[in-house]
Amino acid sequence: MNEQEMRQAMGALEAYKAQLEAINEQGQLLQMSLEDYSRAKDTLEAVAKGQPGEEVLMPVGGSAYVYASIARNDRVLVGVGTGVSLDKPMEDAIATVEVRIGELMDALKKISESRTVVESKMQQLSQMVQQEYQRMQQGLK
Repeated sequence: MNEQEMRQAMGALEAYKAQLEAINEQGQLLQMSLEDYSRAKDTLEAVAKGQPGEEVLMPVGGSAYVYASIARNDRVLVGVGTGVSLDKPMEDAIATVEVRIGELMDALKKISESRTVVESKMQQLSQMVQQEYQRMQQGLK
């Protein structure tokens, strides 16, 4: 490996590092969304089990809850994208949230697989660069 190839390998290592950081950030965002949907599912299930007029604690984000009374436990508004929500039966709303949870879990699995591939490539290239660097150092002595 000549000096130019060594520079290229170091550049590739930096590119892998940037790619790994982006993958990690995407994974964190997916994990936060998964937690949000899991809380929503838990809340919907709790409301479905409750009775109209019953007082419940409703999560509002940031680990904060408000006391609320159940007005209806049979229907709920569910976001379907781009600021649009639909009135759905509670069972359908829970099923919709469960589907989204499944999609997020699949995406997290793919992100994890991508992370593993990039980490493996980084490790291989890093070992190769280290071995070449040591060989070059021994050649200078």
